[in-house]
Amino acid sequence: MIPDPELSIWEHSEGLRRLLKRRALDQEPEMDCAAQAAEILGSLGLAPGSRLLDLGCGAGHFLHSLRRRGIELDYAGLDSSPAAVNAGKDAFAGLSLDPGMLRLASMDDLKGVRADAALFMNVLSFCPDYRRPVDRAAGCGAKAILIRDNFWPETVISWDIDGYLDSGWNHLKGYWNRYSYSEMECFLGSLGFACERIQDRRTGGREELVVGKPYRWGFLLALRLA
Repeated sequence: MIPDPELSIWEHSEGLRRLLKRRALDQEPEMDCAAQAAEILGSLGLAPGSRLLDLGCGAGHFLHSLRRRGIELDYAGLDSSPAAVNAGKDAFAGLSLDPGMLRLASMDDLKGVRADAALFMNVLSFCPDYRRPVDRAAGCGAKAILIRDNFWPETVISWDIDGYLDSGWNHLKGYWNRYSYSEMECFLGSLGFACERIQDRRTGGREELVVGKPYRWGFLLALRLA
């Protein structure tokens, strides 16, 4: 189910829409986290043409990080934000890239989808919980799941006002969760994955504010054991 756009923080920021469009057009400097994620995926030895699901893809800018490094994966981006996906489709069409690589979808729409790898970049902390989307990705047969998110010693679920939206919309709330590395590793272990923690290169794991909320970015690489 796609969230009601009237209630979604992702549909009420003109500045974010413009930024996503510029990123999809590859007109913005490459995000450090995208560069690091692409390098990690490139190190896995996935065969050319392997299917990568970019879950919570925004406008699909991660495709440019793969192409910049000559990583030949079959890219498929999914996001539940109409504003983000539409911006990405428009940008891809203008770059003679296939807009069909981007799809407006929820995690439940992954039923029957097959993939070799899955990426959650800066997205799970904005979900009600990480378990459902991660379980859906594992159910697609992914041999590798790469997560970049807000990792702290303990999981804390936070539902709070964004405060940086267009005028008239700053009453809207969203999830701003922090997750425990060890808890997520245990969950992925129950799904048959071995995990490796990887330090976020840009922040070095140091705390920073994201629209006024504390974040400690880190990567978690999960590889299927069998």
